[in-house]
Amino acid sequence: MVKDSWTCVNRVSREEDILRKIQDLKGVPQLIAAWTVEISGLDDGTHLCLATPLSNFNSIRKLLSVFIDILDSTSEQRFTVQILATPVAHMTLVMQYFILHRDISDNNLMIYPCDIPKGKTKQHCKVEASSSERCLRDDKGSQDDDRDSHAESRRSDAVDIGKEETHEQKLRWWDQERCQQIQAGILHNGLLIDFDYATKLDQSQPRVLTAGDHTGTIPFMLASILIGYKKDEMTHSASDDLESIIYVLVWMCVLYAGPGTVRQDKHITQTVLKPWVSVTNPTNVVNLGLHKRGLTTELSMVTNEFTTFFKPLCSTVNKLLRALGSNWSTTDDALNYKTIRDILLEGFGTVEEVPNWSGHKDVYGYGLLRENAKRKYPSYATTWVVRQRCH
Repeated sequence: MVKDSWTCVNRVSREEDILRKIQDLKGVPQLIAAWTVEISGLDDGTHLCLATPLSNFNSIRKLLSVFIDILDSTSEQRFTVQILATPVAHMTLVMQYFILHRDISDNNLMIYPCDIPKGKTKQHCKVEASSSERCLRDDKGSQDDDRDSHAESRRSDAVDIGKEETHEQKLRWWDQERCQQIQAGILHNGLLIDFDYATKLDQSQPRVLTAGDHTGTIPFMLASILIGYKKDEMTHSASDDLESIIYVLVWMCVLYAGPGTVRQDKHITQTVLKPWVSVTNPTNVVNLGLHKRGLTTELSMVTNEFTTFFKPLCSTVNKLLRALGSNWSTTDDALNYKTIRDILLEGFGTVEEVPNWSGHKDVYGYGLLRENAKRKYPSYATTWVVRQRCH
């Protein structure tokens, strides 16, 4: 047996020291060998863990940028000139490697500092020097001023050429802005982890048929899988993860009062998310699927419960949920990808966040008007897998 663990360096006696002392004692594990894991010649430690939880966002724009980055998947190509071209080309995990993750959750999406190869910044993002310098300013006020000046510049250009910007032109511009700010360190990458339940897709048809396989983290599982819980076979497609990503965003908007702070005014079971964390039997499973299906038409059911910090995202989330309904394709995964990405990108470019945010702007959500009792993070089954065998 091999045990891989983190050991506190300040402890006088570590586990390996104790096991050596009780070597040959019956009824306890026998130590064969122990060593410190090294990465590139350096002892591996928590100081090398650069990724942070998704809840460590500090603005709506930065959170949306991470979601867009997750959609594009972990590929160095996303920083090339392709970022200014058709966004559909970026779903590399599915389109290039034919892998479906199948367990998208808030715990499996992380924030990761930008890692761009040295000397390649200029060729990765075609922008003017003045634009790059502008992105290097990390003061929020400067960023807002820069966005305003960019908008004025775009409007002037449109007048000069005698026509208005199209929506696609705006999307490309917002993508350029994202690219610049990621390279400048103002924005961070997204990191998708935990491929325990990932599966391979057919290269000729991005669908996979599995026998009795209902895999994922319950609150973020897609409606069709939940509704079809009792079916012997389930079809998984490349669009499954897209739907789960939307549910993660909804989760964040309802549950968090602000950066790194779970709301204190309501427990999760007092919100629209109650069915998401109350699955205890097959009936609950199906009901949760029907509940999620209903969100695509009863949009206010979700957005009415957004915390003050996330109220500016109501319009964006409404569009995302609406897309899951009437605009969702059952055959064209690339179209679904582009639809969701464009909505997130539009939100990134247009969202008007609450200025100078602090807990005092939501005294109830932050629990400032009563005793600040600690809230336990909701205890739900992090992964739920059902296997059925046909005899």
